[in-house]
Amino acid sequence: MTELDAGTLDALRAAGARLLALPRDGTRPRQAILVLDAQGTPRAYLNECRHLPVPLDGGSGDLFDATGRYLLCGTHGALYETRAGLCVEGPCVGQRLVPLGLRRDGERLWLDPRDPRTPR
Repeated sequence: MTELDAGTLDALRAAGARLLALPRDGTRPRQAILVLDAQGTPRAYLNECRHLPVPLDGGSGDLFDATGRYLLCGTHGALYETRAGLCVEGPCVGQRLVPLGLRRDGERLWLDPRDPRTPR
């Protein structure tokens, strides 16, 4: 599968986070969350809560809690830290968001859209 152009690091810095459409997995649409962790390192996760397989933002585009420090599942209230996608509060404490491959080439970011849980 070909990597997807995930934009520039500067654009991600300006937005704080963004959603990127991924190829469908069967009949379900999928999205990636692109975010900067507390150290400014770009990260990518599947936009899917670990409690139940629903998008964190519920289609709203709102990804952060009120503090702006944690990714928030708007359905369950789960909070995920941005560095490793670890759930620190809510019904899935201790579980992690599914990480996606993200490669930096200068200022350009490239995303591997494959779900790492799927055998290759």
